[in-house]
Amino acid sequence: VLQQLKRHDEALALYRRMLAANPSDPHLHQFYNDLLYRLGKGEDYLKSYDRAPRTRDLLLGKAFFLSHELKGEQAHALYEEILAGDPNDRDALAGNARALAVAGRHQDALAAFDRALARDGRNAELFADAGKAALQAGDPEKAVALCEQGLGANPHDQNCLSVIGLGWRMMQDERDERLSGYDRFVRVFDLEPPEGFSRIEDFNAELNAYLNSVHAGTGEYINQSLRQGSQTAAHLFGAGHPLVEKIRERIDEAVARYIAELAEDETHPFLSRRARDFRYHGSWSARLRDCGFHVNHIHPAGWISSAYYVHVPEAVRDEKERQGWIKFGEPIFDIALKDKVRRAIQPAAGRLVLFPSFMWHGTVPFRGPPRTTIA
Repeated sequence: VLQQLKRHDEALALYRRMLAANPSDPHLHQFYNDLLYRLGKGEDYLKSYDRAPRTRDLLLGKAFFLSHELKGEQAHALYEEILAGDPNDRDALAGNARALAVAGRHQDALAAFDRALARDGRNAELFADAGKAALQAGDPEKAVALCEQGLGANPHDQNCLSVIGLGWRMMQDERDERLSGYDRFVRVFDLEPPEGFSRIEDFNAELNAYLNSVHAGTGEYINQSLRQGSQTAAHLFGAGHPLVEKIRERIDEAVARYIAELAEDETHPFLSRRARDFRYHGSWSARLRDCGFHVNHIHPAGWISSAYYVHVPEAVRDEKERQGWIKFGEPIFDIALKDKVRRAIQPAAGRLVLFPSFMWHGTVPFRGPPRTTIA
């Protein structure tokens, strides 16, 4: 509640009192350090772990932060400490493999993934992460084979689909185009103004003012795709705000049209999920500041993903540098691809972009005032 009220110093002080009373509580350490990270870290960032007992859960917690900050070797050392006590710890085996991949030790990572998969062979996400290591090691055939096993555990796993597409692209296999369909499946809808508004610009101005009030006033969470920005924590849709519900009606209409116009193909991983009805797994607002961007990522929990542009800076008019544009097809890690970005879309206020959730997407950094979206 203190964080929602933007009383961050008081929230930090309360966390410190709670940690003093419960130094082994992994959730308190996570929440405390996450707030420090969003506030720009500060000198106490991650030090709560060093003052606490070196329990398994706290070692896992600190390693989580280090891995997301791309400090793979430091995270690897913590996972090794856990594995020294229990060589079969599933979480540590998986985390260790991922940390080695972050550190760029891709062959070591593949061997570690083999050990992790021997203990957890029905984990599609783990197969996908192993596939990413194989791609970075220059072995797309192995990456595809690993992720096909992952799809055996979860036929709609978005991480596995994203890796298979990249593997086929590295092999210059035309199956990637059939799977990803950058021109067919990425679609743009310029929405009509909701009822009660004659211009979408007027509606978005009011909506933007509301969204500005619900952003926390801190930076991004450590495991989010934003850089130089913030993202709302709670679901926007269904929370009762009239402006949000008005734009939801227009988004509903566009999503329904998008689904209705998809081809029927029971053999296609994306098209085979086509159905009459849909629901929202999540809904949030992202606000990027000057020089902000989204790192390339996918959405593991979805089927169709979206970006609705509420407010965009003038810089998006730059068609040469494509400042602030959303781009598709480029992964977060470096692999041998001929054309890394397969398609890019220019943002515009009132524009909705829909695309498969397994498709790699990110944004180009921009200069200027904040850019606000609903996703």
